[in-house]
Amino acid sequence: MFFILLLAFILGGAIGSFLNVVIDRATRGESILGRSYCDHCKATLSTLDLIPVVSFVTLGAKCRYCRKPLSWQYPAVEALCALLFTVSAYVLVSDGNFNLVNLFYYFLIVSVSIIVAVVDYKFSLIPTTIVFFASLAALIYDFLLLSPTQFLNHVLSAFFAAFAFLILVVVTRRRGMGEGDVVLAFLMGMILGPEKTVLAVFTAFFSGAVVSLLLIAFGKKRFGQTVPFAPFLIFGLLTALFWGDSIVATYLMLY
Repeated sequence: MFFILLLAFILGGAIGSFLNVVIDRATRGESILGRSYCDHCKATLSTLDLIPVVSFVTLGAKCRYCRKPLSWQYPAVEALCALLFTVSAYVLVSDGNFNLVNLFYYFLIVSVSIIVAVVDYKFSLIPTTIVFFASLAALIYDFLLLSPTQFLNHVLSAFFAAFAFLILVVVTRRRGMGEGDVVLAFLMGMILGPEKTVLAVFTAFFSGAVVSLLLIAFGKKRFGQTVPFAPFLIFGLLTALFWGDSIVATYLMLY
């Protein structure tokens, strides 16, 4: 298992570096193809400048060429992707579900989740095109690998979750949520199925409430101000994806 986890960690760091490119360029309407460059001086970055996390540390969090500060987003995304890829591999091996198809699927979900969470955190915007792509991938995965009953449950969960969030958007008049959250809820239902979707949504609202209260308590936010909700939905999604079965089983056993 150690070798698998090590490979997942290394690959996660490399993919995290690419996700930073997607996050930055997609929001600016630029192509994700082409060499990486400094946001300040536009100098083309070399391979030594792009080693995940390591380059950021060795360069002192500054561009090698213009010496202006680099965003902490870059090592954070790289480290988070490496960690979540490792968790994905560990969970699949531990549950006896490890194969290349499942591993690639989990890696795809993690990658899309990171992009969505970071973009919404930075710009209060959900990249719906990426979410639609992930939803299509989840639909194909469910159709090919789940039983007909499970597939139907996942599809119904997706539409029910999207409809429930759409009602929230209408009721709150888009002050609390937007159409992007509806699309993300659809993806959650398609990935998780009914029970784990409920768990994911509960986790999202609970964690969102706790963080919001803490921000208010520390004077970072005032009552009535909103915070980006997609990061909390992503937190709920990944929690349910990795540990949902055991959490739901424990809940049913206790109650």
